[in-house]
Amino acid sequence: MFLIKSLAMPLVWVLLLLVLGLVLVRFSRGKAAKVGWYVTLLGTLILLVFSFPPFANVLTYSLESQVPIATEAELSTLDVIVVLGGGGYPSGGFRRQAELAERSYPRLCHGVQIFQQGHARFLAFCGGELREGKESEAAVMKAMAVQMGVPQDKILTDTRSCNTMQNAMGLAEVLPQGSGRHIGVVTSATHMLRSARTFRRQFPADTIVPVPVHHHYDPDPWHIKGLRPSVESLAESTAAIHEWIGMLWYAVGY
Repeated sequence: MFLIKSLAMPLVWVLLLLVLGLVLVRFSRGKAAKVGWYVTLLGTLILLVFSFPPFANVLTYSLESQVPIATEAELSTLDVIVVLGGGGYPSGGFRRQAELAERSYPRLCHGVQIFQQGHARFLAFCGGELREGKESEAAVMKAMAVQMGVPQDKILTDTRSCNTMQNAMGLAEVLPQGSGRHIGVVTSATHMLRSARTFRRQFPADTIVPVPVHHHYDPDPWHIKGLRPSVESLAESTAAIHEWIGMLWYAVGY
């Protein structure tokens, strides 16, 4: 799984191409050396394209446009709200307590907000250990939700799952038996398409209501500052490619 996730990252493609190209240029002659230059150029172009904001925006749109934002009427019908983990940082070193990553905070805040405004019976958090032997992301989110006013007896936690498929299976283990429920799935908009498909497969007798948050699509990407390559755009492109490859992997492997 680690290898598959690594190969789903454009930066890994670039590094492999650059290393291969440099090896061919350094240790080969004739046509092989010329191929090495082309391979190096290809790696550089991939890095440039995936770091270009409009290109990253198109990839993001290809995912976020397929999942509509949940309406107030849909949110009012929810029986369970599940918040999927988006990563975090364990305690240790200068960090006295575990912290959530950038993608996790919007998921947590929106999940808690929807729960407090609606009539759902449970608020569930999914996320395993941030590092082996350290805090689980679900436990960190639960502690923050309690501080935000959510009663502990209304919170369910899956502290073992480490990916989207395991999130769905973990929720099935901690959720009381039942059917015909409306389950709201809260996660980042780019991650929602794969998440909704996975949860519908795991809970065929229930209604899955996608609740996408943390949107990245920019309706006006052609502003001056948005035309220069950036690390943020590379990260967005990577997230989108990861989702498309993930959906393909789930379709083939599960």
